[in-house]
Amino acid sequence: MPDDKHPSRLSLIQFLAIIAITLTISLVVDFGRKATASYRIHQEEVRLEQEVATLEARQRELKERKAIVQSDAFVEQWARQEMHLVRPGETAVMPIIPPHPQIAEIQESGQAEAIGGRETPCWQVWWALFVGSPPGALGSAD
Repeated sequence: MPDDKHPSRLSLIQFLAIIAITLTISLVVDFGRKATASYRIHQEEVRLEQEVATLEARQRELKERKAIVQSDAFVEQWARQEMHLVRPGETAVMPIIPPHPQIAEIQESGQAEAIGGRETPCWQVWWALFVGSPPGALGSAD
């Protein structure tokens, strides 16, 4: 009979060892998962803190811009420069700029008009402005 108890005792020890090893492995794996999740959450927290700081800086800039834009001086400057408005009693003056001398020469010499009274294509006018002669005149200069 002593032989029967000894094998069962080894079986019980082996069984308890297997359970202990299984529990240990399961705890280690669970700890690894929680550590990984904690690391990811920390990285997300850092990213969100950076995003919040960036957005707060942007908000400060926008508040400053809003204060500037809502000021009377800015509104008056914008109305005068962008909308070309004047105060009551003022007269708006729009200067007329004379045409560029080369354009006037081309128009006077008739290079801007083609046969049949039609205007020359824009590229030929630009060519004459940049090069100084009509498109076909470069080859005949030789």
